[in-house]
Amino acid sequence: MIAVIWGLAALGMIVAGLQVTSGRMLLEGRDAMERIKARWAARAGVESTIATLALHTRYPVPMDAYALIHDLDAVHIGDVSGGNWLIQHNGAGSAAPFAGPMDEHSKLNVNGEFRGLVNTMFGPLAWGVFDAIEDWIDEDDEPGEFGVERDYYLSLDARYEPRNGLLHNVAELELVAGIEPEEIRGEDWNMNNRLDPEERDGDELLPLDDGSDTLDGGWSAMLTTRSVAGGSTDSGEPRIWLRNADATELIDRFAWFGLELLPEKADSVLGMARQEDFSLDTLVSELGMATAGSGEADDGEAGQVDTSLTPDEVAILLSETIVEAPHRPALGRLNINTVPADTLYAMLEGQERLVENLLALRTQRAAGLTSVVDLWALPEADPDGMAQLTRFFDTRSNVFTITSRGFSKATGQEAEIVVTVDRSSVPVRILDIRED
Repeated sequence: MIAVIWGLAALGMIVAGLQVTSGRMLLEGRDAMERIKARWAARAGVESTIATLALHTRYPVPMDAYALIHDLDAVHIGDVSGGNWLIQHNGAGSAAPFAGPMDEHSKLNVNGEFRGLVNTMFGPLAWGVFDAIEDWIDEDDEPGEFGVERDYYLSLDARYEPRNGLLHNVAELELVAGIEPEEIRGEDWNMNNRLDPEERDGDELLPLDDGSDTLDGGWSAMLTTRSVAGGSTDSGEPRIWLRNADATELIDRFAWFGLELLPEKADSVLGMARQEDFSLDTLVSELGMATAGSGEADDGEAGQVDTSLTPDEVAILLSETIVEAPHRPALGRLNINTVPADTLYAMLEGQERLVENLLALRTQRAAGLTSVVDLWALPEADPDGMAQLTRFFDTRSNVFTITSRGFSKATGQEAEIVVTVDRSSVPVRILDIRED
C-alpha cells in the first residue's frame, strides 16, 4: 500500500509537471504565433507602401506634387488576417506624428556639395570636427589642416579605418573623430524616425530625453546619405540621357505633353548638353534668355529661329531628362515641398525672409510646387538667386524610409520593420532593412 501510494503521488507530480510545462509551451507557442502575425502585418504595410511608390513612378500625377504623399497616407494603416499595421514618422518640432514614410529628400545629403552647411546648421562645431568629416570622406590619407586620417584611427584601442569614400548612412558619422553618438541620434536612439515611449520619459529609461512629446532627432533629423537625383518623371517613362540622345527622342517626349518642340530647339539643347560643364540648372537661371550658342535672331532677320526656351519647355526638360549617366545618378536634392521649416532656417541662416517666402509660396499652392521653375514666382527671384536655389532644391523625391509597426489583434504583440527604399526605378529597390 505504501509503495502504491508513493507511486500514485509520483505519477501525480509528473502529471502536474506535464500540465504546467504544456501550459507554458502553449502560451509561448501562442506568443510566438502572435509575434509572427505582428511581423507579417508590419511587412504587409511595407509592401503596400512599396506598391504605392511603384505605381506613382510608373503612372505619376504630373500636376500635383502632393499626390504621392496623399496616396501614401491612404495606406499608412491597414489590416491583414490576425493583425494590422501603422506607418508613421515624427517630424522636427511636431508633437503629432505624420502619416506615411519619412521622405529622405526632406533632408540635406551630407555627401553632397553643400556639406559645408553642417557647420552652419549644427555649429559652431568643436575644433577640427568638420575637417575630420572631410578627411573621412576624401580618398587620400593626408589629413586636412585640423583633421585626422588613417593613422589616428589605427592608434585607438578599438582600431578601425576611415571610409575614404561617401558615407553609407548618417550613423557612420559617429565614427568620425570629435563626434558623439548623442549629437547624431539626439533622442532617437534607434534612428527609426519615431518617438518611442522610452524616448519621452525623461530620465526613467535610456536614452536620456527631455520628457517632451516632440522628437529631437539630432543631426539625423536634418541629414541623409540616401537621396538620389533623376528617377521618376512626369511622364512615367525613363529619363532621356541628353548626352546620348537624338532630337527625335526629345521631340517625341515633348509631344507626350502636347507641346511641339522645334527641331532647332532640340538640336540646341543637345548641343549644350554635350558640353562638359553643362547643367540643367543653367536653363532655369537663364530662363527667358537666349541659350548660350543658340544664335538668337534679330526681329528683322529672316530664316533664323529663336531657340530660347519657355518656362514650360524648361520644366519638361527638368522632369524628363538627365545629364549624368543613368547608371551613376547624382546625389539627391531637397524636395522644397517636404523639407521642414526648421531645416530651411538652419540651412539659410541670415536669409529668413527668403525662407518665409519659400514657405508661403508652397503653402499658397494646393498642389505644391511641381517644378523648380515655379520658384521664379518668389519676390526676390533673379538669375543669381535662382542659380543658388536650383542647386539646393528639387520638387520630387525618390528615397523614403518606411517605419512600419505591426500589431497582433489577439494579444497586441508588436513588431517593427524599418526599410529604406528607392523608387527611382521599377521595381522599387530596398536599400536597407532593419527589424526589432
